Amino acid sequence: MIKAIIFDVDGTLVDSVDYHAQAWGKAFKEYGYDFPVEKLRSQIGKDSEFLIGDLLTAEETKKLSSDITDYHDQYYQDNFLDKVKPFPQVKELFEAIKADELKIILASSAKTEMIEYYKKLLGIKSLIDGATSTDDVDKSKPEPDIFQSALEKLDNVSADEVIVVGDSPYDAIAAAKIGLRTICLLSGGFERETLSLANCVAIYQDPADLLDNYPEFLNIDEIG
Repeated sequence: MIKAIIFDVDGTLVDSVDYHAQAWGKAFKEYGYDFPVEKLRSQIGKDSEFLIGDLLTAEETKKLSSDITDYHDQYYQDNFLDKVKPFPQVKELFEAIKADELKIILASSAKTEMIEYYKKLLGIKSLIDGATSTDDVDKSKPEPDIFQSALEKLDNVSADEVIVVGDSPYDAIAAAKIGLRTICLLSGGFERETLSLANCVAIYQDPADLLDNYPEFLNIDEIG
């Protein structure tokens, strides 16, 4: 029986993936690297250290990772944050979940200040039971630390009583490392096949589709 749901944020609850890809592109260009936006987009959802490490050499990553990350974060906030919109029916989905007396935790590779901003944007502050961010852990996705931290906020709830909802293969990969099952959304722009190969137990379009199929998606013991 499901007792809690852990939600990713960027690409899952808010439509921000394209903006993050553009901000990463600008950050890399500032330091002399030019990557196609689609290549960067395919990396969104990873911890910044892993994202940069997959694109640069180990030596370059060690030297520039912090600076490139800081540039991305500031550029994103200054140029795109006010353009980010919630996906439809997130609040209504959360209200349905809370009506069933289930716990909701946010787990994101974003920083704490971004999570607080998104809570207000989504109007869900009173509907969640906790949140964990990249500030709370040593490593983020595709390592499982974010989800482990989220799980630890749930008293007397075991991994098999939790669903993760995310939009990237990195959510599913990270969650699986600690025995959590992931339902993936197409709203982040990843292909259905990519998500299937990452062992998402079910795939839906977006939060509105989850709400439309609410009883089905909660019955994860039958679908995965």
